Amino acid sequence: MLSSLGDWLDFIALLTLFTYVWQADPLLISMLPVAYAFPGILFSQAAGVWVDRWQPKLVLICTDVFRSGCTLLLLLAPSPYLILSVLLLRASIGTFHLPAQHSIIRRIVAGNQLLEATALIGTSSQLTKIIGPMLGAFILSLTSSYKFCLLLTAICLAVSALLLAFLPSSVSHCEKNDKTIITFRMDWMEGWRTLLNNRILIICLIFSFFVTAIIQIVDVQLGVLLREIKPLQQELPGWIISGIGLGAVCSTAFFSRIKQSISYFSLLCAGALLMGSAVFLLGLLNTATPLPYFLLVGIICGAGTGLSFVGVQFSIQKETPSSTIGRVYGIYHSILNFVFIAAPLTGGWLVKKYGIDHLFLVCGFFAALLGASGFLLRKRLMTTKKRLLK
Repeated sequence: MLSSLGDWLDFIALLTLFTYVWQADPLLISMLPVAYAFPGILFSQAAGVWVDRWQPKLVLICTDVFRSGCTLLLLLAPSPYLILSVLLLRASIGTFHLPAQHSIIRRIVAGNQLLEATALIGTSSQLTKIIGPMLGAFILSLTSSYKFCLLLTAICLAVSALLLAFLPSSVSHCEKNDKTIITFRMDWMEGWRTLLNNRILIICLIFSFFVTAIIQIVDVQLGVLLREIKPLQQELPGWIISGIGLGAVCSTAFFSRIKQSISYFSLLCAGALLMGSAVFLLGLLNTATPLPYFLLVGIICGAGTGLSFVGVQFSIQKETPSSTIGRVYGIYHSILNFVFIAAPLTGGWLVKKYGIDHLFLVCGFFAALLGASGFLLRKRLMTTKKRLLK
C-alpha cells in the first residue's frame, strides 16, 4: 500500500509540475504515462527471470530503496527531459517489484487462501487509487508545492523497504538450481513453456488482454465524453472516478472474505460483463441525466474492475508453479504495458474517425459480449480442470 500510494502521489505531483508550473506542450505531457509504462514492455520478462533466480525479499527491498533514491533525484531535475529520463530509470527498476511481490505471496500464502490474499491485495491497490489522488490534491492545495508530494513519495518507498526487512527469513530462501548450466535464455524459455503449456492460464490471460484493450480504448476519452454531455460540470470526472474506486474496493473486499475456491475465469467474465455494461451506459447518457446516474455507472464499472483484477491475479497464482511465477508474471506484465500504451492511442484515432458516443457504445457492447460469451462457453473452455467449474 505504501509503495502504491507513493506512485499515485508521484504521478499527481509530476502532472501538476508539467501542466501548471512548466506549461509543457500537450505532447510532452502525454510522455508521462509512456515513461511509466514503456520500461515494463522492454524489461518485465527479463526481470521475471532474475526474480526467480534471486531472493524475492531482497529484490523487493532493493527496488524500493533505489526507487526512493530516484524520486529524490526528481526533486533536483531542472527540466522535463531530465525528469522523463529519471522516470524511465525508476520504472525500469520497478519492473522487478511486481514479479517479486507475487513470488513472495506464493511462498507465504497457503493454496486454499490465495483467493483471499489476492482480493486483499486488490482492495489495498484500489484504496490507494482513491486515497493517493485525494491526498496529493490536498497537499498541493495546502502547500502549493509539488516537491512535498515527491518527498512524501520517497519517504513512503523508504518505509516500505524498512517494513519488508521484517519479513520472515524463510521468504528469502531461493530454490537451489545449478545455474552454471542453466542459461538466462533457458530460464526465459521455461517461463514461456510454463505459460503456453497451461491451457487454462493462457485462455484467462488472452481473455483479460482483450477486455483490458477494449476498456483502455475508451478510458482516457472519458473526459471528452463528459465534456460533450455536461460541459459546465467539471466535477463529473471526479465523481465517476470516485465511483469506480468505491465499486472496485467493495468487490475486492467481498472476495477477501470468501473462504472457498471460485472459478477465476467466471470472475473475469463477470468483470468484463460489468465493465462493458457500464461503458455502454456511459454512451447512452445525455445532458438531462441526473448526477447520481453517473456515480452509479462508475460503481458498476469499478465492481467489474475489481472482479477482473482478482480473476487474473488469482489465475496466475493458482496455475503457475512457485519456481516460475516471476517469469510468468513478467510476461504478463510486459504484454499488459503494451496494451496500456497502444490502446489509448487507438482510442484517440477512433474518436476522430467515428465520434465519442459511438466509440463508447461499440466498446461497451463488445466488452459485455465477451463477458457473456465467456459465461456460456466456460465449461467447454475449462474442461481440463473440473475443479474450476461451479
